[in-house]
Amino acid sequence: MIYRGDIPGTNEPGFEESPITQIAVPMGVRDMLGSQVCAFKMGECSILLAREPAGRNGESLWHLSISHPKRHPTWDELKTVRYRLLDPGLAFAILLPPPEMYVNVPSQDHVFHLWECTDPRAPWESE
Repeated sequence: MIYRGDIPGTNEPGFEESPITQIAVPMGVRDMLGSQVCAFKMGECSILLAREPAGRNGESLWHLSISHPKRHPTWDELKTVRYRLLDPGLAFAILLPPPEMYVNVPSQDHVFHLWECTDPRAPWESE
């Protein structure tokens, strides 16, 4: 399901949104992330979208990763993928974990991870 609404904020001059297309999940990824994972391409960016277990109550939350083979994804690419592929009513964050939990490796250093989070300031979260 791709959100067709407007992407909030402005774009850098020259940014043109590329179509997002679903592709086969790379080998081994389903073993790591489970059955609730999808893969996409947007231009040269690779995207993984998964529902992953979170917390002690058995709930699952969204985890999105976006990578580019030669550079870090741009802010425009990041926010476009986030709003196109994930419910615009949810909140997401890029976390910088303790060093021992850092997930990027030198061969895949151009990857950003977005994690679904609750936002205590959001009125839809306070009920």
